[in-house]
Amino acid sequence: MFEREKEQLNDLKKEYENIPISLESIDQAISTGFQKAKAEERKSRMKKRSAFGFIAAALLLIGLFSSIKNSPALANYISEIPGMEKIVSMIRDDKGRMAAVEKKYYQKQGVSDEKDGLKVTIDGTIADEMGMVLFYSIESKEKLKEVMFDDVKIRAKDGTALDEAYNSFGDAHSSDKGESKFSGEIEYFFEVPIEAKEYIVDLKIKDMNFTINLKLNEFKKKKEYAVQQTMDLEGQKINIEKVTIYPLRAVVKLKMNDENEKYILQLDDLRLVDENNEVWGNIANGITGSGDKDTEREVYLQSNYFKEPKELYLVLNSAQAIDKENAVIVVDTEKMKILKQPYGNKLRNLRKEDGRLIFDLHTKKPFRSAIFSTITDAQGKEIEVNSQSMGTEEEKGTSRLGIELPPIDRSQNPLTIDLSFYPEWIKGNEKIRIK
Repeated sequence: MFEREKEQLNDLKKEYENIPISLESIDQAISTGFQKAKAEERKSRMKKRSAFGFIAAALLLIGLFSSIKNSPALANYISEIPGMEKIVSMIRDDKGRMAAVEKKYYQKQGVSDEKDGLKVTIDGTIADEMGMVLFYSIESKEKLKEVMFDDVKIRAKDGTALDEAYNSFGDAHSSDKGESKFSGEIEYFFEVPIEAKEYIVDLKIKDMNFTINLKLNEFKKKKEYAVQQTMDLEGQKINIEKVTIYPLRAVVKLKMNDENEKYILQLDDLRLVDENNEVWGNIANGITGSGDKDTEREVYLQSNYFKEPKELYLVLNSAQAIDKENAVIVVDTEKMKILKQPYGNKLRNLRKEDGRLIFDLHTKKPFRSAIFSTITDAQGKEIEVNSQSMGTEEEKGTSRLGIELPPIDRSQNPLTIDLSFYPEWIKGNEKIRIK
């Protein structure tokens, strides 16, 4: 099953065998590398970016080979299902999903629909009562330079309403030379548990509608731990209410203390740790949480569902946080001035370029998060953000942040921008036992 991949990468693998770092370190570097690649996608230096993408892809395959080699159970399972190695390559940075495959919780589907030389197949699924991941492949009789879903909808066959919380069906697949086969994953998560086992998936590509029927096996039951303990980072308190572990992800329900002087934006390294110091951390690709920064919130982590540790802890050392009295950005788009921002004046040089508002974000270390959230005008009316962009210039120590807005007239100024991320941190050493 893997002879072709091993032959293609054998020479490259030999070069890495003499480098004095562990395979675990390589795996961590891959994950970091992909995040960096995403952040740098919008930089203008395309040649440099392409070279980095090749290296990251090669390292991905080496890490995949290592994962398979070190897990005979996973290797055997993959060998039973043609094309399974592609699915494993998609989920290899999520320990919970990898464990689901290893424990044979992945469900083979192989259901398709075809129109005008284009065939869409749902190859398999991993699902639980709160969400499902659909792994798909697209085959075309003609080579295509780009293909993408215009829309994906999932509905229960019996008509049961689905209270959708989040969905993602990916970006466009592109190839300069053109390809006839593409693969990817579709994610759906729900506000309330789903019970139906039969679904209809409606997909749209190039103005063509595809319909695929899907049947799911019985779901594994969730594991729930009541916690009701408090974490404290520099006097800012986070009340951990409970932890619920599903096959696809772990959900940490928490609430910020009303007396906190800061808004806690992001819990950078919140993680589950067992008695052997094995870690299940942030979700690398996909939604990482929901809720408001000053009230109740859910944080999503990789799942340890298929592990049975004797002890399990929730650990936190760092969080992004800003003072409540100075927690927004206020800008005048007529005068091109930043009227207010969090302490430190990290945002500078407000300007317009190609119809976008552009800021320079100055930090000591690269900060690769799009920081902007809701934008309201002077009358308190929310303004729709068409898109956000970012790129890093590491040699200059700056990030270039952009917002594409509809036309703004003078009466709407100034604009107030809420923040979802910001390069200010509070630290601590919190560890709560949940099992």
